Amino acid sequence: MNSVDPAWLGSVAAFTGDIRRLMIARFIHQRLRRLAVTLYGRGIPSRLLDAILYPTYLFQFLEVHNRLPVRPNRLFNDFLFKIKSGSELKHPLRRLVTDKELGKIYIEKKLGRGVTPRTHMILRSAAAVDRDTPSVYPSVVKPTHCSGRIVIVRSASEYAAASPTIKNWLQEDYFLDDLEKNYVGLERKVIVEEYIDDSFVLEGSLHCLNGEPKVISLIDRTTKSRQSFDVNAMPLGVSLHFPLQEFEPKSWEFLPQLLESARILASEFDYVRVDFYTDTTRILFGELTHLPAGGTGKFYPANGEMKFSEAFFRSPH
Repeated sequence: MNSVDPAWLGSVAAFTGDIRRLMIARFIHQRLRRLAVTLYGRGIPSRLLDAILYPTYLFQFLEVHNRLPVRPNRLFNDFLFKIKSGSELKHPLRRLVTDKELGKIYIEKKLGRGVTPRTHMILRSAAAVDRDTPSVYPSVVKPTHCSGRIVIVRSASEYAAASPTIKNWLQEDYFLDDLEKNYVGLERKVIVEEYIDDSFVLEGSLHCLNGEPKVISLIDRTTKSRQSFDVNAMPLGVSLHFPLQEFEPKSWEFLPQLLESARILASEFDYVRVDFYTDTTRILFGELTHLPAGGTGKFYPANGEMKFSEAFFRSPH
């Protein structure tokens, strides 16, 4: 009888242990989440809710990353966990700019008018959705109190077809989606704004730490290729939350203006992500993001977090 390789047995045991640990973490996370949602719905005091939210976030992190967030000064996801689980997201300024309408007002107050997509109208009720229609097509429609919800309407008939979805947004409490504290109590409304045309070939985000730009993530809007770069335009070979498809922009002409504007926008935050569009010359700023991928995004490739984190935490000197 052939003997079994002890190293192979060790690998199987480790894998089995990982699966068991992840199953336990998922079970505890789901139960704690259910409890947090129930208590939130009953309107318990914030400090008591926080006592439940912390272990909820912790077991969610363990479920997603198979480790504990013990290196907030070395790993990006651990850093985001610290933000998510603490009091930072409750800061009045963060809550203000989380609102997509007010966030655009803040950006234009800092940088001047015309640097964000034009707002056509704000809808605050189902009656307004039925009564008011976009004056320009195509238009972008999205709730100001949520993340990841968007409809592009290219005609009056498309807007009418989307109206049930738009009305549903007005009933949504986005805090219940991933328990992000900056969304608690935001006014429920919908913004209809200018569609950014295809001449703006790049969609991007710039991660800033203590007011200083650190990592730029770019997406080619045509091919959907995505790549991250340091602030010297050196590719990092990593992508957060979506698979990496490496590419280089045709021009970095926009970079000096982007860095200058991002420093202004990030000056009042320990961390913020500045989201933008560019045709490699002009820049339009979309919004400010406080917790990318809800703080639980995975990196591509698997070792990408180390490369991203090295650039993110790198000293400017």
